[in-house]
Amino acid sequence: MLAAILMMSLMACGAVAGQSMDVPTEQLTIAEKSDYRATARYDEVVAVIDAIGKSSPLARMVSMGRTTEGREIPVLVMSDPPVANAGEARARVRDGAVVILAFGNIHAGEVDGKEALPMLARELLTSRKGMLRNAVVCFAPIYNCDGNERVSKTNRPGQVGPEEGMGIRENANGRDLNRDFVKVEEAETRALIGFMNAWDPHVVVDCHTTNGSYHRYVLTYAGPKVPAGNGALNAWSRGTYFPRVDEDYEARSGQDAFWYGSFEGAFTDAPRGKTRWETFPAEARYGTNYIGLRNRMSVLSEAYAYATFKERVIATKEFVESVLQVSVKEKASLRRVLAEADAEMLEWKERTISLRTKAAAQPDKVTILGFEEEVLDGRMHNTGREKEYMVELWDNFEPTLSRKIPWAYAIARESNESAERAAAMQRVIAALVVHGVEFETLNKSAEVPVTRLRVKEARSAGREYQGHVAVRVEVSEEQERVQLPEGTIVIRSQQRLGRLASYLLEPECEDGLTTWNYFDPWLTVGEGFPVMRIEAPITLDSAAKP
Repeated sequence: MLAAILMMSLMACGAVAGQSMDVPTEQLTIAEKSDYRATARYDEVVAVIDAIGKSSPLARMVSMGRTTEGREIPVLVMSDPPVANAGEARARVRDGAVVILAFGNIHAGEVDGKEALPMLARELLTSRKGMLRNAVVCFAPIYNCDGNERVSKTNRPGQVGPEEGMGIRENANGRDLNRDFVKVEEAETRALIGFMNAWDPHVVVDCHTTNGSYHRYVLTYAGPKVPAGNGALNAWSRGTYFPRVDEDYEARSGQDAFWYGSFEGAFTDAPRGKTRWETFPAEARYGTNYIGLRNRMSVLSEAYAYATFKERVIATKEFVESVLQVSVKEKASLRRVLAEADAEMLEWKERTISLRTKAAAQPDKVTILGFEEEVLDGRMHNTGREKEYMVELWDNFEPTLSRKIPWAYAIARESNESAERAAAMQRVIAALVVHGVEFETLNKSAEVPVTRLRVKEARSAGREYQGHVAVRVEVSEEQERVQLPEGTIVIRSQQRLGRLASYLLEPECEDGLTTWNYFDPWLTVGEGFPVMRIEAPITLDSAAKP
């Protein structure tokens, strides 16, 4: 069984109960204190990482921001020499360091990262502090602080432990924070993206617990994969970075790991079976995809829900440590790949961007370590008998609709703008600011050749999801010369986040701002879409927006 397989690695890493004897009581996690029967409340997390931070001159506590209910999202920052703010972190980057952010509890029933990150922080500040000479390590163990406090033993019913209960998936508004990275409506999302804009971590690790199939991997993972993103970054992460993380983790833990996924039917409409290993869609609403679209190394850590709580915590800790180790060992290549991704859009040339995608199989089949299953009472049950499955690996995504990225986008305000449209436009501008997309405004009016987009069709999803009824739009294109008034917003594609800007603003994008109803007041058939493309470079009298 899984527990027996893990015991040797648990003992080797000192994770058995007696290991905690040398750790000051105030630095022990609630998981450790309870022998993994319970997980921490918000105040307990703050107390333990505060105690860990105060134990070392290399640590500082900072705030990521506040949650919906006003709780501060704590971040423990570790570095040698120490840093206390984003400016000091950037100075360390200039000296060759990498910045790594790991956060837990985005779904507050998935608590493994919340307990694992403080445990790893203790080691980084004592036995492993040599790593901090090459990295600024930021741990935010409790991201969904409000959801964490809604504890019940009946939350996450398919998950093994902790038996004293855990929080809920959603935040205080009932929203899934891992579906909010495009619409950026929740306080927690805005805080996290604000932290990324300021601290600019090279690597961001998001710690989860699985839902889905029975298999024999205590830890699965994923990284950048959105076709709209930088192709070289996607390829390097897939071909070099993650294989090295996997190798380090398997050597460290003695466990197999694999790409995150589930047998067919969990993520798509395919009938349930054992012929495909599928993963989640390539939409930027998911944090892992969004961070990759920002030209940064995103790492999804998924601990196996059917392993014991202790096994999951230890596996998460070891996996994050492997991410740190590889990021430091490969820091020259990592920094180069990310810098080249940033530089790609800074020089104007014609490029395309994928706006819609479909899942596809990788070229080669893979072996998935699973179990024999049988149907009882109409449901699949794990027999405990090990079985290997040769399957297609469906975690590749191919473009189904691409458009040329223009030199710039222009958004002109209407002179007789309705209150509804004015409010919607303010939301669009606010979202661009949150995302960190750069834009400017015209100092005086200008006649400009543009591609004007006109709504051909707007199809509603028909049901509410995350407070929205998603919309899918088809447009026609018309070449016009228009008089752009003073104050027109201009978003140039020649910026680090140029691909993200296009993804957000193109109306046909499968997960852009249009999808999430930001442009609803303009979605009447025949109506001109308010975002126009300026296809080629022109001279504009404009000023950058602060």
